[in-house]
Amino acid sequence: MPLLLFINCKGQEKKENAKSENDIYAIGREIKRFNKEPNYGAYISTNNCSFEVLINDIPVIKHRDASGAGLSRSYFPINWDITQEGTQKVTVRLSPGFNQKTGSLFPALMKNSAVEVVIVVSVPDKDGGSGDEEEIKVYSTPQKESQNKKTATYDGSPSFEDGFTFEAKVPYQIHTLANAETLYTKDNDKLKTLEKEVVTKYNQIRDVYLKGSKDDLANELYTSEKRTAQQLYSSPEEIKERWDNDYQFRTDANLEFFDLKPIENYKLTFYANGKLVCLEKKNNEKSSLWGGFKRKDKAIGTTTYIRLYLYRPKKGAELQVY
Repeated sequence: MPLLLFINCKGQEKKENAKSENDIYAIGREIKRFNKEPNYGAYISTNNCSFEVLINDIPVIKHRDASGAGLSRSYFPINWDITQEGTQKVTVRLSPGFNQKTGSLFPALMKNSAVEVVIVVSVPDKDGGSGDEEEIKVYSTPQKESQNKKTATYDGSPSFEDGFTFEAKVPYQIHTLANAETLYTKDNDKLKTLEKEVVTKYNQIRDVYLKGSKDDLANELYTSEKRTAQQLYSSPEEIKERWDNDYQFRTDANLEFFDLKPIENYKLTFYANGKLVCLEKKNNEKSSLWGGFKRKDKAIGTTTYIRLYLYRPKKGAELQVY
């Protein structure tokens, strides 16, 4: 993102050529369209475990079990984790599930702890239909036969990690992170400096939500929205729909209230082989940029976690929203 929004006690000060909502709506005119536009997705099923599934070292889902409930063939679109044609790496991590008797996590993985990931692809037809869905990869965490029953090979272990690859044939190329600086380091002093910068950026975005306008938010997220729109082959109508409805904002007419909690009780976490950094809550490993909102036509409010990954385009540059 070429420009940043600076928040100070005197109000909001924007550099020249700052982006606005109108620039978000205009993204559709810059998106390349192709004869074939494949959409990739993952069906994920789980049992008795906390888990992570990452594609190219970016989380598709990261879940710490708090109830004992699993997923049953839940669908996740994954084009936005695919930046170019070729081999895509999937990482699967398991940790203990929830013990309903004690109200806490089990100390280790169990015999029936398991994850299945099914990668599928569909290509919309010329009439706008979604197209037939094709399975291209099926992965299940390893099991062994024990007394005529299938048992997890990692039974009794505190964690398990495995992975697989699949081939994607997307027509676009995204170069956002190609020359980005690797932020992860083992140098504690550099990590502390980076952490302060990340916290500052998170608070800056939080202030935009709480004190700024949706134009200010567009200025922060324009590059991210443009990248995502290309990966999803979004039409101008879809881009507008996503911006108007997916980004709940305190000034939205359909909201009764909107609030975000202070940035605290977090840990610094890296993804994309150290090129992305974020703050995650220690208690549930979800985004530290979180809060709640209530729609006027709903009886209860909704908790929201705003995913916010940061990267540095080049050494010496400001952190930007990925």
